[in-house]
Amino acid sequence: MAESRSNTNIFAYISFFVAALSLVATMYQAYLNTRYVELIQTSVQRAETARICKDLIDAFFQIKFRTGLLASAFEREKNPNAAPVLAASGEALNAVSRFGAYGTYLANFQGDARRAEYSELTSELLRVVELAQKSAVGDPPKLFEKADALFERMNADCVRSATSRL
Repeated sequence: MAESRSNTNIFAYISFFVAALSLVATMYQAYLNTRYVELIQTSVQRAETARICKDLIDAFFQIKFRTGLLASAFEREKNPNAAPVLAASGEALNAVSRFGAYGTYLANFQGDARRAEYSELTSELLRVVELAQKSAVGDPPKLFEKADALFERMNADCVRSATSRL
């Protein structure tokens, strides 16, 4: 009888040991799954940020290009209401709007201070385009000095997000 009771105790201990081992393995698997989900989310966020940064850079240089075309059209026509000037102005303003939309999207991940800087950059680009439509610019790249400085900070944010470790 003592031997039977001893065997029962051994089986109980083995059962508890297997159950505890199973519980530890399940907890470890849950931890690994959580880490995997975090890794995927970070990867998706990084890819989305890289895409929006690429679009922002393209939009910024489109604004510079279209503002140059606008300044040239104004130089030729000498009338801010001439059809070529209005067409070039519409394209430049559309590029600024697109840039503003991309900047707003990116700023949503950066915080209030960055959002204010990105809004300031969009306002500056809008001011430059409006100035190019209404007066002789002389040197269009000189108009972009302040915008270029603001854009450098935005681009630095993009570089930092692209090169940060997961």
